[in-house]
Amino acid sequence: MLGERFQLTSSLDSKGRLALPARLRTQMVEASIDELVLTCVDGGVRAFTPEDFATRIEGPYVDADPFDPDAQAYFYAVLADAETCKVDGQGRIRIPTRLREQAGLVKEVKVLSILRWLEIWNPSNFAAVQAQSRQDYRQNRSQRAVAKEG
Repeated sequence: MLGERFQLTSSLDSKGRLALPARLRTQMVEASIDELVLTCVDGGVRAFTPEDFATRIEGPYVDADPFDPDAQAYFYAVLADAETCKVDGQGRIRIPTRLREQAGLVKEVKVLSILRWLEIWNPSNFAAVQAQSRQDYRQNRSQRAVAKEG
């Protein structure tokens, strides 16, 4: 997010707030970003700037038929739980209870910056997802190499 790349382990406070890394907070202040849109997808909480959420996440579905089953699946899986959350004066963001519960976030969390968004995970869930993703990537890369040779 905002050009910062990091992966760190942090803790939620008793109110479910996460202190954002100082270097990210600085960039957010410089970019006049004081809120993030959070949603839970595939076991991790994703945090986007409101502009990116509107463009990248909602944008492709703005003109979708609201009765289309594929669009409805996206609406309910991704958009229905989305919530705009203010960053407080101390650089913390409160993760809504329902999103913490969906992601299995209790105290310790894994926070990572990927491209233009943040992800917040239960550390053991992230370890499992990352291990599976590495395996899938190796397999896909091998299959592409074989296809190229053929």
